[in-house]
Amino acid sequence: MFGGRVGQGCTIARSVEITIPWHLTIGNNVQIGPRGILYGLGMITLGDNTILDAKVHLCAGTHDMTDSRFPLQKTPITLGKNCFVGIDAYIGPGVTLGDTCCVWPRASVYKSFPAGTVLAGNPAKPMKPSPQNQSP
Repeated sequence: MFGGRVGQGCTIARSVEITIPWHLTIGNNVQIGPRGILYGLGMITLGDNTILDAKVHLCAGTHDMTDSRFPLQKTPITLGKNCFVGIDAYIGPGVTLGDTCCVWPRASVYKSFPAGTVLAGNPAKPMKPSPQNQSP
């Protein structure tokens, strides 16, 4: 595992690309689908029971575009417990998603959101709850 921490009961597809595995902490019962990319220049932490669907891209690094030298920034990504990230979604540098967040397929998440948020679009925005899920 080259220094990465992986909990019990995890399933990681063999086609997943992991860069800098010692920057990776995976909780218990995490599933990572085929052709996922975990680009761990900064730390990547996945909470228990989180699911990353096929072709999900987590990118924990970028460059400072405001500086003419473009210095590397190694900003962490943290996904809480029981999160779901849909097929071909992108999670950008410095993003933290609270427990039970759900990211729709092909969404691109560039900022952090609290627990229970359902995100869709590019840039990802919280979806409005449906009328049947609202309290009276």
